[in-house]
Amino acid sequence: MSSEKVPEKNSNSDFEPPWFFAAEESSLKEGNLLRVQPGGRNVLLLKAEGEIHAFTNLCPHAKCPMDRGTLKEFILTCICHGRKFDVRTGECLNDSLQLKRYEWKIEGGKVGVKIE
Repeated sequence: MSSEKVPEKNSNSDFEPPWFFAAEESSLKEGNLLRVQPGGRNVLLLKAEGEIHAFTNLCPHAKCPMDRGTLKEFILTCICHGRKFDVRTGECLNDSLQLKRYEWKIEGGKVGVKIE
Protein backbone atom coordinates (compact mmCIF):
# COMPACT_ATOMS: atom_id res chain seq x y z
CA MET A 1 0.00 0.00 0.00
CA SER A 2 1.25 3.44 -0.77
CA SER A 3 0.04 6.97 -0.46
CA GLU A 4 0.55 9.57 -3.11
CA LYS A 5 -0.85 12.93 -4.12
CA VAL A 6 -2.10 13.60 -7.60
CA PRO A 7 -2.02 17.25 -8.61
CA GLU A 8 -5.31 18.73 -9.68
CA LYS A 9 -4.85 19.57 -13.34
CA ASN A 10 -7.47 21.03 -15.64
CA SER A 11 -9.78 20.92 -12.63
CA ASN A 12 -13.02 20.93 -14.57
CA SER A 13 -11.90 20.24 -18.11
CA ASP A 14 -14.33 17.33 -18.45
CA PHE A 15 -16.75 17.99 -15.60
CA GLU A 16 -19.34 20.63 -14.82
CA PRO A 17 -19.79 21.91 -11.24
CA PRO A 18 -20.58 20.54 -8.76
CA TRP A 19 -18.37 17.79 -10.30
CA PHE A 20 -14.59 18.27 -10.28
CA PHE A 21 -11.73 16.32 -11.84
CA ALA A 22 -9.98 14.24 -9.17
CA ALA A 23 -7.65 11.77 -10.92
CA GLU A 24 -7.04 9.64 -13.96
CA GLU A 25 -8.80 6.31 -13.51
CA SER A 26 -5.51 4.58 -14.34
CA SER A 27 -3.87 6.18 -11.26
CA LEU A 28 -6.20 4.26 -8.93
CA LYS A 29 -4.43 1.05 -8.02
CA GLU A 30 -5.93 -1.69 -5.88
CA GLY A 31 -5.15 -1.07 -2.19
CA ASN A 32 -3.46 2.32 -2.70
CA LEU A 33 -4.60 5.46 -0.91
CA LEU A 34 -4.62 8.49 -3.19
CA ARG A 35 -4.94 12.05 -1.86
CA VAL A 36 -6.50 14.44 -4.37
CA GLN A 37 -7.90 17.98 -4.21
CA PRO A 38 -10.96 18.30 -6.44
CA GLY A 39 -12.56 21.70 -6.05
CA GLY A 40 -9.94 22.54 -3.41
CA ARG A 41 -11.19 19.82 -1.00
CA ASN A 42 -8.91 17.30 0.68
CA VAL A 43 -10.26 13.98 -0.67
CA LEU A 44 -9.11 10.38 -0.35
CA LEU A 45 -9.68 8.09 -3.34
CA LEU A 46 -9.10 4.37 -3.05
CA LYS A 47 -9.90 1.13 -4.78
CA ALA A 48 -10.77 -1.89 -2.63
CA GLU A 49 -11.56 -5.22 -4.27
CA GLY A 50 -12.23 -3.46 -7.57
CA GLU A 51 -14.60 -0.82 -6.15
CA ILE A 52 -13.72 2.89 -6.05
CA HIS A 53 -14.49 4.90 -2.91
CA ALA A 54 -14.13 8.63 -2.14
CA PHE A 55 -14.01 10.13 1.36
CA THR A 56 -12.81 13.21 3.16
CA ASN A 57 -9.11 12.73 3.79
CA LEU A 58 -9.47 13.71 7.45
CA CYS A 59 -10.28 11.27 10.24
CA PRO A 60 -13.39 12.47 12.08
CA HIS A 61 -11.73 11.68 15.41
CA ALA A 62 -8.62 13.90 15.40
CA LYS A 63 -8.40 15.19 11.80
CA CYS A 64 -5.40 12.99 10.95
CA PRO A 65 -4.72 12.43 7.23
CA MET A 66 -6.36 9.17 6.20
CA ASP A 67 -4.06 8.75 3.18
CA ARG A 68 -1.25 8.00 5.65
CA GLY A 69 -3.21 5.08 7.09
CA THR A 70 -3.46 1.51 5.84
CA LEU A 71 -6.02 -0.36 3.79
CA LYS A 72 -6.52 -4.10 4.15
CA GLU A 73 -9.43 -5.56 2.19
CA PHE A 74 -12.31 -3.20 3.13
CA ILE A 75 -10.81 -1.84 6.37
CA LEU A 76 -9.11 1.58 6.37
CA THR A 77 -7.11 2.20 9.55
CA CYS A 78 -6.14 5.70 10.68
CA ILE A 79 -2.43 6.10 11.43
CA CYS A 80 -2.97 8.33 14.49
CA HIS A 81 -5.20 6.41 16.88
CA GLY A 82 -6.01 3.18 15.06
CA ARG A 83 -9.64 3.94 14.26
CA LYS A 84 -10.88 1.42 11.70
CA PHE A 85 -13.41 2.32 8.99
CA ASP A 86 -15.33 0.05 6.64
CA VAL A 87 -14.85 1.68 3.23
CA ARG A 88 -18.08 0.13 1.93
CA THR A 89 -20.09 2.28 4.37
CA GLY A 90 -17.68 4.83 5.89
CA GLU A 91 -18.67 3.61 9.36
CA CYS A 92 -16.12 3.38 12.15
CA LEU A 93 -15.75 -0.08 13.69
CA ASN A 94 -14.51 1.38 17.02
CA ASP A 95 -17.27 3.88 17.80
CA SER A 96 -20.05 5.91 16.17
CA LEU A 97 -17.83 8.11 13.99
CA GLN A 98 -18.22 8.09 10.22
CA LEU A 99 -16.05 9.20 7.30
CA LYS A 100 -17.73 11.75 5.03
CA ARG A 101 -18.37 10.13 1.65
CA TYR A 102 -18.23 11.85 -1.71
CA GLU A 103 -20.09 10.79 -4.83
CA TRP A 104 -17.80 9.97 -7.74
CA LYS A 105 -18.12 9.06 -11.40
CA ILE A 106 -15.88 8.12 -14.32
CA GLU A 107 -16.05 9.88 -17.67
CA GLY A 108 -13.52 9.24 -20.41
CA GLY A 109 -11.05 7.58 -18.06
CA LYS A 110 -11.18 10.49 -15.59
CA VAL A 111 -12.58 10.30 -12.07
CA GLY A 112 -14.81 13.16 -11.02
CA VAL A 113 -15.91 13.90 -7.46
CA LYS A 114 -19.06 15.82 -6.55
CA ILE A 115 -18.23 18.80 -4.30
CA GLU A 116 -21.17 20.77 -2.93
